Amino acid sequence: MNKNFKSTLINLLLAVLLVSGIIGCSQIRELTYPDDFIYLENKQVKSLMREMGDSVERLSQLVSNSSDSEIDSQQVIASLSELESISSRIIGGHTETNQLFISEHIEGFMTDIGTAKMFVKSTPPNYSKAKDISNSCQECHQLR
Repeated sequence: MNKNFKSTLINLLLAVLLVSGIIGCSQIRELTYPDDFIYLENKQVKSLMREMGDSVERLSQLVSNSSDSEIDSQQVIASLSELESISSRIIGGHTETNQLFISEHIEGFMTDIGTAKMFVKSTPPNYSKAKDISNSCQECHQLR
């Protein structure tokens, strides 16, 4: 056999083994966790938390330093809906993640968002729960 052909064949074989190994590793993660579990990469968590922080900041600006009569309830509801969407993306419809602190608190946070939306939609609108949402990040992150 030609020396170049052997070298090319060995390189091709190594490439196939490397790709197979990478694919196998990603599939192992799927097999080692239950169906209702989502694995969150740290980079993904940081990105979603940054998004959530920005959204909470916008909500806080809407509901603080204003009397209730000056607050635009539709904007508050939109902001709460945005937070709800981000929270849903964090857990992806699963009940558990590898981020234990998030797993322990995200469902309660989502419940608080739903309660805040219900209060804002009442007549007259009540913004107390929306104001509580803007403080809830500090409560969780203070524990860490």
